[in-house]
Formats: sequence, C-alpha cells, structure tokens
Amino acid sequence: MASKRVLRSAFRSRSETPTTGNAVVEETTTTFKGAIDKFASETTELKAAVSKTLVELKDLDEKKPDEKKPDEKKPDEKKPDEKKPDEKKPAANKRKYTDVLSFKTGASPVPKKKSSSYAPPSKYAHLKEVPDQVGDNMLCLIIGLNPGIATSQAGHCYANPSNFFWRMLYQGGLTTRVCKPQEDEILPSEFNLGTTNIVSRPTASQAELSLDEMDEGVSVLEQKCRKYRPESVCLVGKAIWESVWRAKHGRKMTKNEFKFGWQDVKQNMGVDKKNGYPGARIYVVVSTSGLAATYPMDFKVKLWKDLGDWINKRRAERTKEGSTGATAEDEPKAGSSKEAASADD
Repeated sequence: MASKRVLRSAFRSRSETPTTGNAVVEETTTTFKGAIDKFASETTELKAAVSKTLVELKDLDEKKPDEKKPDEKKPDEKKPDEKKPDEKKPAANKRKYTDVLSFKTGASPVPKKKSSSYAPPSKYAHLKEVPDQVGDNMLCLIIGLNPGIATSQAGHCYANPSNFFWRMLYQGGLTTRVCKPQEDEILPSEFNLGTTNIVSRPTASQAELSLDEMDEGVSVLEQKCRKYRPESVCLVGKAIWESVWRAKHGRKMTKNEFKFGWQDVKQNMGVDKKNGYPGARIYVVVSTSGLAATYPMDFKVKLWKDLGDWINKRRAERTKEGSTGATAEDEPKAGSSKEAASADD
C-alpha cells in the first residue's frame, strides 16, 4: 500500500508541474504578437498623418493662384525705362587703324590671323626645298607660291602632273617645246627665264601658309631682283600679287585695284636707282595649279601669250642690238591691249 501511495503522489506532482520549455515558447510568442499589434497600430496612425498632410498641401496649391502678391503688376504695365527685347543698340563705328611707321591708313598693327588649315613648318620638315633657277640677263623671273609635295619630292619646280605650268610656257611662246620639270635648270641659259617662290617651304596647299610668311617673302624677292636684275617678273597667281601689294602699301588691295597682266611701273620690284636699275616690271597671270578652275583655259593661255609676245620681242631686240639691258622704249605701256580685266583668282 505504501508503495502505491508513493507512486500515486509522484504521478500527481509530475502532471501538475508545467514543462519549462513550453512556458518559455508561450511567453515569447505572446511578446512578439504584442509587438506586431503595436507596429500595425503605429503604421495606421502614420498613414493617417501622411494622408492628412497631402490633403493640406493640395488645398494650399489650389489656393495659390487666387492669392495676389502685393507687388504683382498687370501684364501690360511696363517701367518707363524698360526696353523691348528686340531693340538693339546701333553698331559702334569700327576704328580704322593707321600704321604708325608709314602713316598709311588701313594698315592694321594687329598680326594677321592664321587660317584654320595652317600647317606649321614642322609638319613638312621632312620635305626639301626646291632650288631657284636664276641667272644673269633674265628677261623674266617667274615667281610661284611655294613648292607642293610632288615638286619637293622631285626636286624640280612645277613637277605635279596636274600643273599646267610647262604647257603654258610653250603655248605662250616662252619656250620652244614643252619642257619637263627636270629641265628647269636650262631655263636661264636657253630661254633667259628664271624660277623662284615667294615662300620656300613645301606644303600640300596654299591654305597651309600664313599671310605673314607670304608677306615676309616679298623682301627676299626684292633682294633677288636687285641681285639678278631681271627685266620683268611674272607672278603666278593672284595671292602672290596681293602679298606684294600689302608689303608695298601696308594695306589690302581693293577689287578695283586688282588686274591681271602688266602692272604700273610704279610697282616695279627691286628698284635700285643708285645703281641704275629701274626694277622688274610686274606681270600677273592666273595660277597654273590644276585646282585653279575659276577661269577658262582660253583666258589663261592669252595671258601667257601676251607675256610671250613681249619676251620674244625683247629677244629679237637683244639679238639685233647685242644689248643685255632693257631701255625705256622696251617697257610695255600701262593700259595696252595686253592688260587683262580685273577679276578674282
């Protein structure tokens, strides 16, 4: 009986005492559920506050158009000194510069701007310059712009196949045949002609030269004329004549002042009165480059023929008289039929 009583007591105490693990789980679950309910309650309150704020902002925006600012003016009201947006001030008169040294109006002391295509000498430093072909008793010194790539590589003037120079010399009567570029060395001795350039460095095109270096080349040409004393110079291209003009007059040439053919004796190059040299008479022709397509071929040929007629006349006179110098009677007259009308190159 005693043993039964003990077992019954143990079973009762065991069934009445709760398990420790289950109690902890139940307590944790209750705490977590309470936190969720609290968060849901707070979220609901936050949503309500946000909704209320949005409604207030919307009401405020709707009221703004009706509210008038104290300094707001009517659209048609303008200040007395207010200017219309399309009103512009009259352009100020541009100042005309004067060259301080020569006192020639229009000469700007500001250096000329280089073109966007300008190429510095370093770009073609690997190319060689082409030597001048000059000599004594030249009837005409032919002045080109500068050597091209093909000319520099060949080492002889006007070597580009697209250039009409050698053909023009023959068609104009300056040579007795169509010479090859390699024959440029015989021009002084056989035909009393010479060749040089206003700029010595080679480039692919005229645009790669600056006006400053072209104008600086004029003084070198003047020195060559005084040294070799040619009777005339032929400028192959309008740009060369414009550079010579700028160097002589300190200003740009006007349209009315430009013309092809013979120029006035006042423009002679290399004048040396002290040593009795009247200077070389200037004759201007269209560029012989294949890119110079502005003028018809007949016009170009005529310019060279007019020059050739004068040169052949001087050759005949030299042969007859045995003279090596020009006289005043031999100089072509300004305004003769050999002068061509002015135009753009």
